[in-house]
Amino acid sequence: MKRIIFLLLLSIVVTTHLYSQVEMRGTITTLDNDKPTPVEFANIVLYSASDTTKMIAGTVSDLKGNYLFEYLEIGRYHLVISYLGYKTLSQPMRVVMPSSGDFLKRDFTLEQDTQMLSEVTVEGQLRRQYIDKASYTFTSQDVKSARYSKDLLQNLPELMIDAQSQNIKTLKGASLQILINGVASTDNDLKLLPPDKVLRVEYYDFPPARYAGAGAVANIITRSLNDGYGGGVDLSHAVTTGFGNDNAYFGYNSARNQFSLEYRISYRDYKDRENEDVYRYNLNDEERESFYFRKNKFGYTTHTIGLKYTNQLMDNYIFQVSLRPNFETRFEDGTSAISNTFGNDKTSFKGTNESNTDIISPVADVYYWKALPNKSEISANIVGTMFRTSVEDNAYEYLQPSQEQTLKDEMKLENRKQSIIGEVAYTKKFGLTGWNLGYRLDASWLDSDINNLLGSFNYESRYTEQYLYTELSGMKNKLLYRISLGGKYLTNKSYSNEYNQFVFTPLAMLGYQINNHNTLRLLLQRDSKLPSVSDLSNNAQVITSDIISKGNPLLQNATGTGGGFIYTHNNRFLNLDAAIVYNYTDKAINQYFTHDEENNYIALTKENAIYAQQFGGYVAGQIKPFGTDIFSIRTSAQFVRQQLKSNLVGNIYNWYVPINIYAVFQTQKWMLSYEYRFTSNNLEGAYLVRDENQSNFMARYKYNNRLSFSAGLLWAFTPSHYYRETLPGSLAFNQRDTKIYDNKSMIVLGVSWNFNKGKDYSTKRTMMNEDKDAGTF
Repeated sequence: MKRIIFLLLLSIVVTTHLYSQVEMRGTITTLDNDKPTPVEFANIVLYSASDTTKMIAGTVSDLKGNYLFEYLEIGRYHLVISYLGYKTLSQPMRVVMPSSGDFLKRDFTLEQDTQMLSEVTVEGQLRRQYIDKASYTFTSQDVKSARYSKDLLQNLPELMIDAQSQNIKTLKGASLQILINGVASTDNDLKLLPPDKVLRVEYYDFPPARYAGAGAVANIITRSLNDGYGGGVDLSHAVTTGFGNDNAYFGYNSARNQFSLEYRISYRDYKDRENEDVYRYNLNDEERESFYFRKNKFGYTTHTIGLKYTNQLMDNYIFQVSLRPNFETRFEDGTSAISNTFGNDKTSFKGTNESNTDIISPVADVYYWKALPNKSEISANIVGTMFRTSVEDNAYEYLQPSQEQTLKDEMKLENRKQSIIGEVAYTKKFGLTGWNLGYRLDASWLDSDINNLLGSFNYESRYTEQYLYTELSGMKNKLLYRISLGGKYLTNKSYSNEYNQFVFTPLAMLGYQINNHNTLRLLLQRDSKLPSVSDLSNNAQVITSDIISKGNPLLQNATGTGGGFIYTHNNRFLNLDAAIVYNYTDKAINQYFTHDEENNYIALTKENAIYAQQFGGYVAGQIKPFGTDIFSIRTSAQFVRQQLKSNLVGNIYNWYVPINIYAVFQTQKWMLSYEYRFTSNNLEGAYLVRDENQSNFMARYKYNNRLSFSAGLLWAFTPSHYYRETLPGSLAFNQRDTKIYDNKSMIVLGVSWNFNKGKDYSTKRTMMNEDKDAGTF
């Protein structure tokens, strides 16, 4: 506790170094028949008066010509206002404290240019790099080509459309949290938001502390919107395979009240999956090998339901309640041909397996935000989740040709899990500096009834995590900075293990803006990784007649410390991120094979290794040969040297070099894309696991702003392929090769229709919490 108090006092002392701040707003107009007419989407940029190549701030006018700059320092600037068809306004100006009121008002008039619009070059997105995010604005051509805001978001160089789900994902594979004005939002929320209402997008590659857990955050800032309604329907199905994604959504606004409803169903029903599995090991001083050839059916159906009510008063308060009564079913049913060679004896078996899983996970989410005096605010969030998970796995083996049953593995699991996540955060802005202070409590209770080959028993666990954090971020001249100081107090209690631990979780970022196109950033951070519910469970499943898989209730959390040096470059032809990174994980959670001498079998379980570390780099970016979004190539490549040190498996080294390529051609009506992945083997526990292969063509035709049609060829000319192999030195050798032939050259057809008449997305939510661990094994 003394550490936390010291951190908070240190943060408060740092924030006393404040800057004078001014808010400047006004209107951009032009004279049309001697009458002032608003100029929408005009680019307004403030440059340093002493260095006109250095951009200080930028924004875009809305549909009424209004613009806004917040937190400007008093001083001299050079103003540039530009838009297609108008002469660029370029002049020096001085920002002073307003003589009256809370803001400085400055209006400007643009003069129409007689030059033909076809002779004007569109330079595309305007990007500005901050310490932990990049801010993007869009051209009028981008807006006209988009049906809804989702189409704008997918143009960011860091993002792409997932060919299977049609949701937006990161190019590097990190998890993505989407926000609209700070409010956690869904893919359907993006479809309800018209593209001309998007002011800018803030993309956080290193999310702030209040978004802890997200790999990346995309926050869409909107213009003021009218009350009204909107909705739509999306249908996407494979022609010959059980594969589909369908959803419907609707939203309605009236004064301070907003209602929204959405339903999405995703299903997979595969009938042709083949798997080859081989195990080699020594047991009872005898060399043994088991070979499995499996053919099975499998699939799942996920129902995602969302109901949300919001009551708000702009710039005053927000109260939001959402319910998500989601549920999911999974199944697997197959047969296997088994060949066992134990010493000199060789026997054949026929196996059958059947698995069914039902997960019900209702979620209640309450959020409140309140603006306070002096540019400060407070927010609170409480999320309650209840999981009911039922799993039934049955596996049988029969000696051939006698049909004598030699294995009967029947497992039933009933999980009852409740969790509550509560968070409160205070934010204050001092000019270009922002300060956050927050506290989050994450508590969960698990009660499991397990019946398996080891017997019948009840398993209980209790877990709490208390997280106190403070964060300071901002910029001074060309220097960018962010300092996050936090501490986690962890309590874990199960029938066989109990521990309390404090983990210091700091993050420091320091950046230098060389010019408007080049930025350097340095990152240092520390955090903890917790074992999952299944990792801690004493549940068990049969893999072969001699090998079982089980959890380890004695696992402890791992602690990771890492850093990176990142270079960012952007211009109209190229967006580039290049980095050198290093990460060290103490007590890394590792999977391994071990011999259970008491029961005379081999177990695949988890341990806390001595450490794991990674060193290498990555390159990610977008090339636009024509300087516009008509054609672009995005790529992400990692070059990482991985090491694991364990008392059980020794020292293991591996090179991980995955490369993703995504090419897009788009016009106002058409969008064509191709995605390809060069796979690599990743070090995961006891295995080297190969990435999922990707080779996907997608095409979309926009009939009008309400209707579009799509077609895709997924896993072109190859089945989806999954491969893993145990590490050298493993007690048991295992090689698994799986292919889903249903996916090979799978043709998917889709249609999307939407409508809207205004939609108020002016909520400003600043935190998002969720429990996703259902406790499946």
